[in-house]
Amino acid sequence: MNAWTLAQERPAPELALDALSQIIAHIGTPLFPSRALTTINRALPAGSWSVYRTAAATRPVCYLSDSYQRADTTGLCFRAYRDGLYREDRTFDALGADELGILHLTAGEVRHPEHRRLIYEHHRLRERLSAARRDRDGGILTVNLYRHDDQPGFRDRDLRLFEAMAGGLFATVERQIALCPGAADQAMQRDAALRRIAPGMPPREVEVCLRLLRGMSHDGIACDLGISATTVKTYRNRAYARLGIHRTNELFALVTGGQGLRVQS
Repeated sequence: MNAWTLAQERPAPELALDALSQIIAHIGTPLFPSRALTTINRALPAGSWSVYRTAAATRPVCYLSDSYQRADTTGLCFRAYRDGLYREDRTFDALGADELGILHLTAGEVRHPEHRRLIYEHHRLRERLSAARRDRDGGILTVNLYRHDDQPGFRDRDLRLFEAMAGGLFATVERQIALCPGAADQAMQRDAALRRIAPGMPPREVEVCLRLLRGMSHDGIACDLGISATTVKTYRNRAYARLGIHRTNELFALVTGGQGLRVQS
């Protein structure tokens, strides 16, 4: 049983304003997905997040996603969703037009069995909080925070805090999309290339390499993944040995089609 006293907590609007003021500082940078999620976690713990748009006539587009102190499977989740599951998604049916809505969904409430199995159960997602808006053309832009099976469920306090920060967070994400429209595609391409080149690479090594490709420092990666900078360097060195490279510029060349680089088995 969990017990807490609301009077001892800072008001939701104040916490939301603090978080948003810090998130805004990262708008326009390639580190926005990880830095924003880290900031969100200081007020509202979430294992991962994603921002994507669905439309009636085209496949969904993911603008950004990341995970916090855990293996990042957001790209795998979105690919499963984009490759057909979105057609069966009814979780946004109650959303009105031109209004920002808040949705709270547990894994058990996902009606379509394949959607529930391939995304929520397979990747151990427990709950989702979403701020979403349906445009007049029927397209839906949604900002999603996820809790995983190793985390407690969202409490009433979490729902109030998310409601307080939803409008500002949504506007911030829209600005990030406008400034860096291709960032998500590049990140997903690098992720896919790395997994294709070294399919047996352990998840932690993949996570470190992907963050190096974003330009993150060792200290930044350590903070993002909840490990020490020394451990980051250990994973980096193991990954580089596996890939047969020695420097980050070689990693860039490898995932963008550079030739003459050999992957160690």
